[in-house]
Amino acid sequence: MNKQINHYDWLDENLPDVFKKAGIHIDYHQGVITAHGDKCYGYKSQWEEAGIPFEHGVAIYLLTYFNPYASEVRETENGWVEVGEWVAQNYKRFFPNENQ
Repeated sequence: MNKQINHYDWLDENLPDVFKKAGIHIDYHQGVITAHGDKCYGYKSQWEEAGIPFEHGVAIYLLTYFNPYASEVRETENGWVEVGEWVAQNYKRFFPNENQ
């Protein structure tokens, strides 16, 4: 039986590496997952349509809470950028070897 891992378990295991590769070095990644991981359900179908695995989309979404990525989405000179679309547009930036 091929058991699917939920995104929280995937993030617990992989988010430190995703953050490290993105240049974010934090020791409290689990707090970020707990605080913001549930906010991504609203983007799930958008990311699936773009061919992005949900857990990957959530990992990229969580990057937007930290600079320099917050300045591209949350704290831009022109205001708020739609984060679901930003994740879709930047998927290959953070997961360059994934088939899409």
